[in-house]
Amino acid sequence: MNKWNMEKLGVAVDMAGCPNNCRHCWLGKQKNGNISICEFRNIAAQFKDWKDESGKAIDKLGFSTWHREPDFRDDYRELWELEKELSSPGMVQRFELLSIWRLARDKSYAKWAADAFSTHAENGKPVCQITFFGMEEATDWGVNRKGAFKDSILATNRLLDAGIAPRWQLFATKRGLGDFELFT
Repeated sequence: MNKWNMEKLGVAVDMAGCPNNCRHCWLGKQKNGNISICEFRNIAAQFKDWKDESGKAIDKLGFSTWHREPDFRDDYRELWELEKELSSPGMVQRFELLSIWRLARDKSYAKWAADAFSTHAENGKPVCQITFFGMEEATDWGVNRKGAFKDSILATNRLLDAGIAPRWQLFATKRGLGDFELFT
């Protein structure tokens, strides 16, 4: 029987949840969590202390305080520092993901994100993914939250101001198909 390769392991704990209920989300509808920092530290300790049947520990561990919406909790700055503290060097990554919800509600978030870490970079510039299903009606329907389209437009402007390139992701659905020419 083949053994699992446990040299690297990423552990994502959904400490807060997500403000959306997007129709494209492969994770499905879930109740939002409320996990404390102490509980998160205990989870991390269990993985750090784990050894396989031969006594070998996991070489590189990465811990994430979210798996649906990054930075949904108000203490997102502290949680980012916690992720870095608990993870092996180089194991904490954001890819192109920031909270569009937070970008629309926290004027300092985009600047913090630009300074705190680099998401995927195109030509040395950080990038953030923003999802649209069409214009306002279709996007609010797709994200399953009224105001999602307006949040995405505001987030786009705040990203640009902070030097982060927005990467618009367009989902083609019957509801928004006629809207796509408006994106040009």
